[in-house]
Amino acid sequence: MKTRIHSISDRGAYRPNNEDSFKYGECFNGDLIWLVIADGMGGHLAGEVASQILVDEIEHSICAIDSPESVDWLCWLEIEMNRANNKILLNSHKKPEQKGMGTTGVVAVIYAGYCYLGWVGDSRCYLYEAKNNHLAQLTVDHTMVQALLDKGAITQKEADTSNNKNMLSKAIGIRKGVEVDVKSLPIHISASLLLSTDGLHDSLSSQELSEFMQSLSAGDDVCQKMVARAIKNGSKDNITLVSIKLLSE
Repeated sequence: MKTRIHSISDRGAYRPNNEDSFKYGECFNGDLIWLVIADGMGGHLAGEVASQILVDEIEHSICAIDSPESVDWLCWLEIEMNRANNKILLNSHKKPEQKGMGTTGVVAVIYAGYCYLGWVGDSRCYLYEAKNNHLAQLTVDHTMVQALLDKGAITQKEADTSNNKNMLSKAIGIRKGVEVDVKSLPIHISASLLLSTDGLHDSLSSQELSEFMQSLSAGDDVCQKMVARAIKNGSKDNITLVSIKLLSE
């Protein structure tokens, strides 16, 4: 499988350090592609520890697989993200300065014509299809605002403008055992995925995201421009994104 990947992780305009982490790679002669992105939180230097534990755990576990065709990928995502959850929790118990740390996380595995997703928190995965210039959000945020929106207690406009839209309803590493949302979908040649932390997507409109994805899909590296636009639009968080396009052989 041939791919084109663009990525960037930036401290942003306000944060003293970058608590985001990401990794990606390929296995089995390029037949399997994996990507993971994480947005850490909690105390001085602790957020970046939590996010790094998650991305390292995914990399270690996926590289240990012998036979991808025998893997139940949705089950694997739940198990491995919970394994990372417990490692983060154990670390926070051992080191008082890391107490309460946690992270969001999105993991994507592309194999045999399918994309398998697992996520916790408000980092996101989008699917972009160049043929009809369509951008779709595949993940659903685990935030208190999203929960209110799902219940019909607030409108989409109220959700978009809420001052509390980043208050998480669940995260990785906060307590023993975490419920991971998972899904699978067919993915075709010429399609693109975008994984992003909230420092990016909360500060770009859907139209802006779609326009940038159109450029990335065409092969233009506009990652730095995306970061600059998010900062111009008021982002006060770290900003991280990974974009991958599937190419024909």
